[in-house]
Amino acid sequence: MENNYKIIHEQPSLHFSICSSNKELFLKFEQILKKDGMIGIPDLQGNLHYIVDARKGFFTAYSKVKQTTLELMEQKFEQNENRILNYEEIADTLITKYEFDRSLIGTKFISYMIVHCLLDKSLMVSLSKKLYPAIAEIFSSTVDKVCYSTRYTLRKVELLEKKQRQEKISKEYLLPENASYSNGVVLHKLINEGELMSQKNQSTDTCN
Repeated sequence: MENNYKIIHEQPSLHFSICSSNKELFLKFEQILKKDGMIGIPDLQGNLHYIVDARKGFFTAYSKVKQTTLELMEQKFEQNENRILNYEEIADTLITKYEFDRSLIGTKFISYMIVHCLLDKSLMVSLSKKLYPAIAEIFSSTVDKVCYSTRYTLRKVELLEKKQRQEKISKEYLLPENASYSNGVVLHKLINEGELMSQKNQSTDTCN
Protein backbone atom coordinates (compact mmCIF):
# COMPACT_ATOMS: atom_id res chain seq x y z
CA MET A 1 0.00 0.00 0.00
CA GLU A 2 2.70 2.47 0.98
CA ASN A 3 4.33 2.19 -2.46
CA ASN A 4 1.35 4.05 -3.93
CA TYR A 5 1.83 7.15 -1.82
CA LYS A 6 3.55 10.19 -3.24
CA ILE A 7 5.09 12.85 -1.06
CA ILE A 8 4.68 16.14 -2.91
CA HIS A 9 6.58 19.43 -2.66
CA GLU A 10 9.14 17.87 -0.32
CA GLN A 11 12.75 18.83 -0.98
CA PRO A 12 15.05 17.17 1.57
CA SER A 13 18.15 19.04 2.67
CA LEU A 14 20.85 18.55 5.28
CA HIS A 15 22.82 21.28 7.02
CA PHE A 16 24.09 22.21 10.44
CA SER A 17 25.71 25.23 12.07
CA ILE A 18 28.42 25.38 14.73
CA CYS A 19 28.84 28.53 16.83
CA SER A 20 31.77 28.92 19.21
CA SER A 21 34.46 31.42 20.20
CA ASN A 22 36.89 28.56 20.75
CA LYS A 23 39.16 28.32 17.71
CA GLU A 24 40.58 25.02 18.90
CA LEU A 25 37.12 23.50 18.64
CA PHE A 26 36.88 24.48 14.98
CA LEU A 27 40.37 23.13 14.32
CA LYS A 28 39.36 19.77 15.78
CA PHE A 29 36.27 19.70 13.59
CA GLU A 30 38.37 20.56 10.55
CA GLN A 31 40.91 17.84 11.34
CA ILE A 32 38.25 15.16 11.77
CA LEU A 33 36.33 16.16 8.64
CA LYS A 34 39.55 16.33 6.66
CA LYS A 35 40.38 12.75 7.67
CA ASP A 36 36.88 11.83 6.51
CA GLY A 37 37.57 13.22 3.04
CA MET A 38 35.96 16.65 3.47
CA ILE A 39 37.38 20.13 2.93
CA GLY A 40 36.06 23.49 4.16
CA ILE A 41 35.41 26.27 1.62
CA PRO A 42 34.62 29.75 3.02
CA ASP A 43 31.90 31.91 1.46
CA LEU A 44 31.76 35.73 1.31
CA GLN A 45 30.28 35.88 4.82
CA GLY A 46 33.11 33.81 6.25
CA ASN A 47 31.01 30.67 6.71
CA LEU A 48 32.71 27.35 5.99
CA HIS A 49 30.94 24.89 3.70
CA TYR A 50 32.36 21.39 3.81
CA ILE A 51 32.46 19.52 0.53
CA VAL A 52 34.01 16.28 -0.70
CA ASP A 53 37.77 16.68 -1.28
CA ALA A 54 38.51 15.11 -4.67
CA ARG A 55 42.22 15.92 -4.53
CA LYS A 56 42.82 12.51 -2.97
CA GLY A 57 41.68 10.82 -6.15
CA PHE A 58 38.53 9.75 -7.93
CA PHE A 59 37.84 6.55 -6.03
CA THR A 60 38.21 8.22 -2.62
CA ALA A 61 35.81 11.01 -3.60
CA TYR A 62 33.39 8.62 -5.29
CA SER A 63 33.30 6.29 -2.27
CA LYS A 64 32.59 9.21 0.05
CA VAL A 65 29.77 10.55 -2.12
CA LYS A 66 28.26 7.09 -2.54
CA GLN A 67 28.46 6.26 1.17
CA THR A 68 26.92 9.54 2.29
CA THR A 69 24.19 9.48 -0.36
CA LEU A 70 23.14 5.93 0.47
CA GLU A 71 23.06 6.70 4.20
CA LEU A 72 20.88 9.78 3.65
CA MET A 73 18.57 7.90 1.28
CA GLU A 74 18.17 5.07 3.78
CA GLN A 75 17.40 7.47 6.63
CA LYS A 76 14.90 9.37 4.49
CA PHE A 77 13.21 6.17 3.35
CA GLU A 78 12.86 4.92 6.93
CA GLN A 79 11.41 8.24 8.09
CA ASN A 80 8.86 8.31 5.25
CA GLU A 81 8.02 4.64 5.75
CA ASN A 82 7.33 5.17 9.46
CA ARG A 83 5.28 8.27 8.78
CA ILE A 84 3.12 6.49 6.20
CA LEU A 85 2.55 3.54 8.52
CA ASN A 86 1.49 5.96 11.25
CA TYR A 87 -0.96 7.70 8.89
CA GLU A 88 -2.36 4.36 7.75
CA GLU A 89 -3.09 3.46 11.38
CA ILE A 90 -4.79 6.83 11.88
CA ALA A 91 -6.94 6.32 8.78
CA ASP A 92 -7.92 2.82 9.91
CA THR A 93 -8.81 4.12 13.38
CA LEU A 94 -11.08 6.81 11.90
CA ILE A 95 -12.75 4.35 9.52
CA THR A 96 -13.48 2.02 12.45
CA LYS A 97 -14.51 4.80 14.84
CA TYR A 98 -17.20 6.16 12.52
CA GLU A 99 -18.34 2.72 11.31
CA PHE A 100 -17.64 3.12 7.60
CA ASP A 101 -18.74 0.17 5.47
CA ARG A 102 -15.44 -1.54 4.62
CA SER A 103 -17.06 -3.50 1.79
CA LEU A 104 -17.42 -0.29 -0.25
CA ILE A 105 -14.71 0.96 -2.62
CA GLY A 106 -15.60 4.46 -1.43
CA THR A 107 -14.34 3.58 2.05
CA LYS A 108 -11.02 2.49 0.55
CA PHE A 109 -10.87 5.76 -1.40
CA ILE A 110 -11.50 7.74 1.79
CA SER A 111 -8.81 5.82 3.67
CA TYR A 112 -6.28 6.69 0.97
CA MET A 113 -7.47 10.30 0.94
CA ILE A 114 -6.80 10.61 4.67
CA VAL A 115 -3.24 9.33 4.28
CA HIS A 116 -2.51 11.46 1.22
CA CYS A 117 -3.86 14.64 2.80
CA LEU A 118 -1.90 14.06 6.00
CA LEU A 119 1.20 13.76 3.80
CA ASP A 120 0.27 16.84 1.76
CA LYS A 121 -2.61 19.00 2.97
CA SER A 122 -2.48 21.13 -0.20
CA LEU A 123 -4.47 18.34 -1.87
CA MET A 124 -7.49 19.63 0.07
CA VAL A 125 -7.36 22.96 -1.74
CA SER A 126 -9.33 21.46 -4.62
CA LEU A 127 -10.93 18.03 -4.31
CA SER A 128 -11.89 17.75 -7.97
CA LYS A 129 -8.61 19.09 -9.39
CA LYS A 130 -6.04 17.69 -6.96
CA LEU A 131 -7.26 15.07 -4.48
CA TYR A 132 -9.65 13.04 -6.63
CA PRO A 133 -7.22 12.80 -9.58
CA ALA A 134 -4.47 11.58 -7.21
CA ILE A 135 -6.73 8.83 -5.84
CA ALA A 136 -8.07 7.94 -9.29
CA GLU A 137 -4.51 7.46 -10.56
CA ILE A 138 -3.68 5.03 -7.75
CA PHE A 139 -6.72 2.85 -8.45
CA SER A 140 -6.64 3.27 -12.26
CA SER A 141 -10.11 4.77 -11.92
CA THR A 142 -11.79 8.04 -12.90
CA VAL A 143 -12.35 11.27 -11.00
CA ASP A 144 -16.12 10.86 -11.38
CA LYS A 145 -16.05 7.37 -9.86
CA VAL A 146 -13.92 8.55 -6.92
CA CYS A 147 -16.31 11.44 -6.29
CA TYR A 148 -19.48 9.34 -6.64
CA SER A 149 -18.19 6.39 -4.60
CA THR A 150 -17.07 8.72 -1.81
CA ARG A 151 -20.44 10.43 -1.75
CA TYR A 152 -22.28 7.09 -1.67
CA THR A 153 -20.16 5.87 1.24
CA LEU A 154 -20.74 9.05 3.21
CA ARG A 155 -24.47 8.81 2.51
CA LYS A 156 -24.49 5.37 4.17
CA VAL A 157 -22.66 6.77 7.20
CA GLU A 158 -25.17 9.63 7.36
CA LEU A 159 -28.14 7.22 7.30
CA LEU A 160 -26.50 5.00 9.92
CA GLU A 161 -25.88 7.90 12.29
CA LYS A 162 -29.41 9.21 11.73
CA LYS A 163 -30.79 5.82 12.78
CA GLN A 164 -28.44 5.66 15.78
CA ARG A 165 -29.56 9.10 16.92
CA GLN A 166 -33.20 8.02 16.69
CA GLU A 167 -32.32 5.03 18.86
CA LYS A 168 -30.51 7.41 21.23
CA ILE A 169 -27.24 5.52 20.97
CA SER A 170 -24.50 7.26 22.93
CA LYS A 171 -21.35 7.59 20.80
CA GLU A 172 -19.13 10.17 19.13
CA TYR A 173 -20.77 10.97 15.83
CA LEU A 174 -18.92 11.97 12.70
CA LEU A 175 -20.83 15.27 12.37
CA PRO A 176 -23.42 17.17 14.43
CA GLU A 177 -27.09 16.46 13.82
CA ASN A 178 -28.50 18.11 10.66
CA ALA A 179 -24.98 18.87 9.39
CA SER A 180 -24.12 18.37 5.73
CA TYR A 181 -22.35 15.08 5.04
CA SER A 182 -20.89 16.41 1.80
CA ASN A 183 -17.53 15.13 0.61
CA GLY A 184 -15.74 18.37 1.43
CA VAL A 185 -17.20 18.80 4.91
CA VAL A 186 -16.54 15.21 5.97
CA LEU A 187 -13.03 15.02 4.50
CA HIS A 188 -12.00 18.24 6.24
CA LYS A 189 -13.36 16.82 9.51
CA LEU A 190 -11.44 13.56 9.07
CA ILE A 191 -8.18 15.27 8.06
CA ASN A 192 -8.32 17.72 10.96
CA GLU A 193 -9.00 14.90 13.41
CA GLY A 194 -6.21 12.86 11.82
CA GLU A 195 -3.77 15.74 12.29
CA LEU A 196 -4.67 15.99 15.98
CA MET A 197 -4.12 12.25 16.38
CA SER A 198 -0.75 12.51 14.62
CA GLN A 199 0.35 15.37 16.89
CA LYS A 200 -0.74 13.39 19.94
CA ASN A 201 1.27 10.38 18.75
CA GLN A 202 4.34 12.56 18.24
CA SER A 203 3.98 14.04 21.73
CA THR A 204 3.70 10.56 23.20
CA ASP A 205 6.80 9.39 21.33
CA THR A 206 8.73 12.43 22.57
CA CYS A 207 7.75 11.76 26.19
CA ASN A 208 8.80 8.13 25.86
